[in-house]
Amino acid sequence: MKIDVRRQIKEDQAIMLDLFDTLTYLSSIATADISRDKIFRLGSQQAGILPKYLKKIHLLTKNYGYEYTNACKIVAKEATHPSIKDFLLRFSNALSTGEKEEEFLGGEVERMINVYTNKYERDVKTMNKWTDAYTALLVSLTLVVTIVLISSMLFALGNVYIISILSGVLACFTASFGVYVIYRVSPYERTVHSLPVKSKEQEIARRMCIVILPVIGITSIISVLIGVEPWVVFLIISCLLAPVGIVGMIDDKKIEKADNDIASFLKSLGSIAGTTGTTLTQAMTHLDKKSIASLEESVDRLYKRLINGIKPKVCWYNFVGETGSELINKYTKIFLDAVELGGDPAKIGETVSRSSLRITLLRSKRKLVSSGFMNLMIPLHAAMSGVLIFVYQILFSFNNALAEMMEKEAAEIGGGAVGMPAGIGFNIGGNVDLAFIANFVIVIVLILTIANALATKFAVGGSNYTLCFYFSLLFLVSAAVVFAVPIMVDNIFILEY
Repeated sequence: MKIDVRRQIKEDQAIMLDLFDTLTYLSSIATADISRDKIFRLGSQQAGILPKYLKKIHLLTKNYGYEYTNACKIVAKEATHPSIKDFLLRFSNALSTGEKEEEFLGGEVERMINVYTNKYERDVKTMNKWTDAYTALLVSLTLVVTIVLISSMLFALGNVYIISILSGVLACFTASFGVYVIYRVSPYERTVHSLPVKSKEQEIARRMCIVILPVIGITSIISVLIGVEPWVVFLIISCLLAPVGIVGMIDDKKIEKADNDIASFLKSLGSIAGTTGTTLTQAMTHLDKKSIASLEESVDRLYKRLINGIKPKVCWYNFVGETGSELINKYTKIFLDAVELGGDPAKIGETVSRSSLRITLLRSKRKLVSSGFMNLMIPLHAAMSGVLIFVYQILFSFNNALAEMMEKEAAEIGGGAVGMPAGIGFNIGGNVDLAFIANFVIVIVLILTIANALATKFAVGGSNYTLCFYFSLLFLVSAAVVFAVPIMVDNIFILEY
């Protein structure tokens, strides 16, 4: 039996958010007083995990003649997640007692808001603890690698190559484990939509990635082959990734602001349309666009398109696409579908705005924790990388100085060594492959750079383009450390003999 582990992990993370969004959709369209069959059919056409089960229920009733009450119970037995199973069973009981779908689904949305809020806050607290554990883990890892580095250069412990490779594997495994844990415990979110129409910043970043990413790969390989200094390679990677990262961060900030304002926009628009009994286009003429802050320009563009006779679906589609936000994409679609079905715009706007506002408030709580971790990661990465380079450079200078001294004073040192007890095992001035040890240290710094960038991205969330920003920033820090620390050590520690 084939098991798609990646898909299973993704579903486990997305299940609560999917339930939240799907229930908001079902509750909104139920206000249009449509038939039960239509509620299940429209719900099954949405993207997500719960709609798959709604589709099974709809097929059982249409093709096999089951009542919706029994169909919900049958499908609930197949549900693997407790939340989905409990919802379907409650839905079955509500249908059997004659409770109206609008009332039941409205109550489910209120319940789901509380459940999702509690889970999200628990995830944020767990993430906060694991980010602290991650920093402690990497500090301990740096200490272990430093001890291995000192031991391999001072003592004859055995095959230096094997010890270094095993240490590198340990560092890679430990860093990967820490990054994976942060990925799993961080609250699951989808901030950027997957529509063909993108925001201006997303389109620019996408085009730059098409050119820059292959250039980074080719440049890095050529630089390593011709023996370019490691700090130069790090600096090149940082400079190439910086434009994409900066554009990605700008887009991420715009999406954050737009997500904060979409709740007030949909609520105000629904309230005006419901009170005046007009269409959404006519209601937009009475909307105070100053009250929607960051969405003012986008809404003004939407309004101009609507009054110029362009099809409303095309206008709204481009409005959503140009914001770049998945939250706006999802909840605007819910709002429009429910209004098109004949629901009360005021009720729908209230339901949609309440759910979207809850998500943005929860994201603000996450940002408080993740921003602290991001601000800590930069100096911590500099300190960990600096310690490794610092220790290596001291041992490198010390080893070279002793090697020169032993060459000049070979006779005296040789006579003294005869009287030394066997088994001391010092390797000072011995055949240590300093070039290999230097490469080993650079590889560890590279592992730390990649791991810290990924951990920061998973903790903060946001667009994948922001990952280029974290990579650029940490590669710049690594380049500065690899360049500056050896110079500092050579100027501070001058060995005389």
